[in-house]
Amino acid sequence: ATRRIQSGTVTPPLVKAARTDSAPASFAQQRLWFLDQLEPDNPIYNIPQMTHLRGPLNVEALQRAITEIVRRHEALRTTFVSSDGQPLQVIGPAKEVPLPCTDLSHLAATECEAEVQRLALAEAVRPFNLASGPVFRAQLLRTAPEDQILLVVMHHIVGDRWSAGILAEEMETLYAAFAVDEPSPLREPTIQYSDFSIWQRNWLERTE
Repeated sequence: ATRRIQSGTVTPPLVKAARTDSAPASFAQQRLWFLDQLEPDNPIYNIPQMTHLRGPLNVEALQRAITEIVRRHEALRTTFVSSDGQPLQVIGPAKEVPLPCTDLSHLAATECEAEVQRLALAEAVRPFNLASGPVFRAQLLRTAPEDQILLVVMHHIVGDRWSAGILAEEMETLYAAFAVDEPSPLREPTIQYSDFSIWQRNWLERTE
């Protein structure tokens, strides 16, 4: 249903837009894109997460879970191109997401800890190319036979700390299912971020 705000303007409902391979950037994405144009390769808008995974790990199931998350969320497979000087979201096809693994289990404890910190920092500050992508990546560090650290980084243009928490919850659910060869128990998202950006632009045009 529509919603009326204090000024008397009726807010149109947020609905799923016609699916295309591109969409206008939201105002927040536009601002971040312009900042990236001014200072390319600046990692300040990287959002890193480091998760300690203890116990036996099914790496194949974890990679499937990460791939499924990127399939579910178009924003994580979106790149940004310039169209008449303005950013345009280009939604890429769903495909397998690599999960490179670095084995550090042969190192002594103190040396291993130092190497984990070095690699985690290097991954956190490694810049993204918004035009070519990807804007989301993951890698695994094995510190012992049953001790791993998952590093996940995405650019702020496609997510924030709140959405990173949602992705972590989804990853846990998907991994639990895939590890026992069950299908995904998650419902398909009804709205994607590109739907919001189209809605936002349409609302602006109606209020101008």
